[in-house]
Amino acid sequence: MTRVAVSILNHNSAKSTVACVQSLQDAEQEKGGAYLLEIFVADNASDELDRHTLQQALAELPNVHVQMNPENMGFAAGHNHNLAAVFQSSSPDYVWILNNDCQVYEEALSSLIDSSVRHPEVGIWGATLLEADGETIQCAGGCFYNSWISSYRQHGRGKNLARIDELKAVEYDYIAGASLFFPVVTLQKGLQKSCTQQWLNESFFLYFEELDLAQRLKPGFEMAWCKGALIKHAGGASTGTAENQRTAMAEYHSTLSALKFTRLYYPRRLWVMAPVRYVSKCLLLILSRDIRLIGSLSRAYRDFLGGRVQAAS
Repeated sequence: MTRVAVSILNHNSAKSTVACVQSLQDAEQEKGGAYLLEIFVADNASDELDRHTLQQALAELPNVHVQMNPENMGFAAGHNHNLAAVFQSSSPDYVWILNNDCQVYEEALSSLIDSSVRHPEVGIWGATLLEADGETIQCAGGCFYNSWISSYRQHGRGKNLARIDELKAVEYDYIAGASLFFPVVTLQKGLQKSCTQQWLNESFFLYFEELDLAQRLKPGFEMAWCKGALIKHAGGASTGTAENQRTAMAEYHSTLSALKFTRLYYPRRLWVMAPVRYVSKCLLLILSRDIRLIGSLSRAYRDFLGGRVQAAS
């Protein structure tokens, strides 16, 4: 039987996490034992009430493993910690890194497995991410990245789901990080090591982890979109970007990660990208009347240039 391990992080969003886990288990029950699903949930130092809610809701669910991290480790380190637990306790055929603000459709996982079987050359699969209305495509598998100005574009964004067949398979720069589906061989042999991390690069606290994965994917391992893997993705449940309300933490870490990523992979472009991003972001924040975030943006530049990293808040 095909074994799938799912890694999910929670940070002060227990309600979203529980809904995500329940959607996975509902889909598994509908498929009637076609695969064995184990879900690994790690809490990234949520407040006491949120942790209690999470533990109570998940305690009695079968094949759900919960661990409580003593501090907010961020996305990469949190998932790496989870993946270590996965490989210590199970031997999965596939590993699915899934955002906690996702709800999967019934055929999503079986579609991912079927696609992986048919295309063993693919090392990372993306899904069809939908907006909360369930009718509008948020991202069809992956995205395109402009490293000169640190901007991205999501494939198929805004198109109605009924027109999904109009979208063609393309070569992505990276797979959207809300849903990263790996044949286990990718995690074992398909990634160039990043410093001391075997899986996700922990130098990125939030954002740009999926771009880093794409850069480190070894030759012979491709990226592709599984059209039939439908997932509602609310967006920003743990980072404060839900409902277009961006937090200082999100602004700080998205900026810091962009600067780190450019220095790591496109160092000669940094001195174009850095000022362009700063000026354009300031203008956008002023135009959107969100000038409170200019301070967080500026601190990210200060800490990057000074070699410091602000603690998570």
